Amino acid sequence: MLNFYLYINQYFGCRLPSQVKQAYEISADRANPIRDMFNAVAPRYDFLNRLLSAGCDKYWRKIAVDELEPVANRVFLDVATGTADIALELALRDTSRVIGIDFSTTMLQLGTKKVAARGRQSSIQLVPGAAESLPLKSNSFDGAISAFGARNFSDINLGIREIHRVLKPQGKIVILEFSFPQNGLLQWFYRQYFGRVLPVLGRLISRHKDAYSYLPDSVESFPKGEAFASILKEHGFDSVNFKELTFGITTIYTGCKHG
Repeated sequence: MLNFYLYINQYFGCRLPSQVKQAYEISADRANPIRDMFNAVAPRYDFLNRLLSAGCDKYWRKIAVDELEPVANRVFLDVATGTADIALELALRDTSRVIGIDFSTTMLQLGTKKVAARGRQSSIQLVPGAAESLPLKSNSFDGAISAFGARNFSDINLGIREIHRVLKPQGKIVILEFSFPQNGLLQWFYRQYFGRVLPVLGRLISRHKDAYSYLPDSVESFPKGEAFASILKEHGFDSVNFKELTFGITTIYTGCKHG
């Protein structure tokens, strides 16, 4: 772990290794039911994503990464990286470097195995931490992305503010999140699946009684469309846009940091 933080400190300008490690250990000791939930479902997380989205989650992630237009020798941040799907999508496209951060150590352990299996240890580094207090130097990333993680931020405003801080001037933010279809009939069917079928399947497969009941609640409460676009603008992002995917089941939000 110490060697890892020395690497990050050298190439990405993080806080001192001992400070990061101590800060995370303190936060890990605090009760956090959402983090505990993700730790518990981590072994079945990827399988459930594929199953419950009918494979669409891979397509949504690729479209989100397209928004960053990754090119060689750039540095990207993947916030709430989970098992590192987005980080791998970025690193496999070119020679960019990626830092993935997540508050679930179990997710990171699984992500580390996936990174090693694809031979991308030199371009992807995974670090424990929370979006609301990124252990990273200001103005150090060309782009930042979060796929299905923003709704789990304990403080969405603080999380977006921290992402803005670590981006370089003109750096781009990409947020991929669940939303609801605008079509009335389609939304009704989707809400039935999301609120009734998905929690039951998720509970049976993940063996966690609350994990996939939490999902529809978190999507319901997350600010959508113009509401979330306004949050990005309030925290210093320009050229803010959003577009719906798959009839509005998910939405991609983008913006650029002031130059």
